[in-house]
Amino acid sequence: MQPNLVSRGSSLKFLMPSKGDAHVYPRVAPTMEWDTAAAHIILEEAGGQTLQFFTKEPLRYNKADLRNPAFIAYGRMDS
Repeated sequence: MQPNLVSRGSSLKFLMPSKGDAHVYPRVAPTMEWDTAAAHIILEEAGGQTLQFFTKEPLRYNKADLRNPAFIAYGRMDS
């Protein structure tokens, strides 16, 4: 299956896995905390998660540097 690349803002891309319209949202280009925070919590409340790309640790906020590291947002993983 070929990935489908979508051109939208970061927050809108977070909402796609939240609704089940996408499985993952990988982001390696720069974003700021304010670009992602609101949609990130919607994704988590919908059962998804967002992990830092290289460390696989959860994406954190309120850091000294407000830039986000590269990350991958996953939709809910049902078995």
